[in-house]
Amino acid sequence: MSSHSEFHAAGWRVDHDPRTDRTTILVGDRVSALRAPAGFAAHVHHVLAVHLQAGPVLADGSDWVLFTQPEPGAEMPVDLTELTTIPNGTRLEVPPLADSRWITPPRLGLSAPAHQVVCSATRRAMLTTPRAAA
Repeated sequence: MSSHSEFHAAGWRVDHDPRTDRTTILVGDRVSALRAPAGFAAHVHHVLAVHLQAGPVLADGSDWVLFTQPEPGAEMPVDLTELTTIPNGTRLEVPPLADSRWITPPRLGLSAPAHQVVCSATRRAMLTTPRAAA
């Protein structure tokens, strides 16, 4: 099974450009996406997992991308400065599902959590995450 069809089996609509060999997903179509620094995002992901709400997560450089259910027009609460919304309409490159950059890859039966659930988990993680001295 090609990576493209594996994404489709998980309910994700991806596009593959053979000229660049890039596979992308359109943010806002089947999923929305939030970006956070990897260390903090790991705490958010842990909170989500404890509450059986963890969804697909991708390591992207020094950040993690937490995928949520599509949320057209959802605004990021001002108190959640650790999270950045990846704008709807952005083409986000995604590696093959077997790639080690997937913290939790999309798969059949694994839904992305609602945007508000990730915001709530972020608030919980903020309460329990050690902060660097200012």
